[in-house]
Amino acid sequence: MSRTIIRESAPTDGRRLRWTQHRAERRAAFVEAGVRAIDVYGAGASAEQIAEAANVSRTVLYRYFRDREDLRQAIAECAVQQVLDSVMPKLRLTSDSTPHQVIHATVSVIVGWLDEHPNLYYFLRNRTDVSSLESVEKTLADTVASLLKLVMVFFGMSSDVAEPGAYGIVGFVEASGGWWLQHRTMSRDAFTEIVCTGVWHMLSGAARDAGVDLSYDEPLPLGALTQTPQTAEVTT
Repeated sequence: MSRTIIRESAPTDGRRLRWTQHRAERRAAFVEAGVRAIDVYGAGASAEQIAEAANVSRTVLYRYFRDREDLRQAIAECAVQQVLDSVMPKLRLTSDSTPHQVIHATVSVIVGWLDEHPNLYYFLRNRTDVSSLESVEKTLADTVASLLKLVMVFFGMSSDVAEPGAYGIVGFVEASGGWWLQHRTMSRDAFTEIVCTGVWHMLSGAARDAGVDLSYDEPLPLGALTQTPQTAEVTT
């Protein structure tokens, strides 16, 4: 007589899934604690200081990371995402957007983050892997390039200069911000306006070279453009 073997794998799979989710949540909480610790203690915050911020022991902390580098890499990725989450919503165009509004909104968020989190900035700046500050710069530059191409094509300008121009703008903002953090010879608001003016001169200069006259405080005439399907991700 044959015997039927019943495998009760569902409960086991369910427990495994819950444990995996629990572990991921704990790891994420420890990473956020690491961001807070570096914010307070500096780029060289120790594992003990990070564990203290997470209200656990160093031994418990390292159960969720392969080693010190795994922990610090996760912290860098978390900090990068925080920067992007704060800046990306500002890089949007609508039919009412003026260059001044878009530039000031974006630059003020970046400068504000630098001012409030200098230790995190230096932590990201000193990382040697490509997943740290370079990720912020590349993502922002790619987004700026997309916007520039959109505007350039609309005005009949060549989009060839959009990508190098975008990386130049992002590099200018970051390098200027790094200088300001070290010297602080002026207020945050004054520095923000200087950077905004510099970005505007880059953009308006490129436009003038192409025979297009843009106004800093008047809406870009993008009403027709914002109704087209290909710009949905920019205007939403």
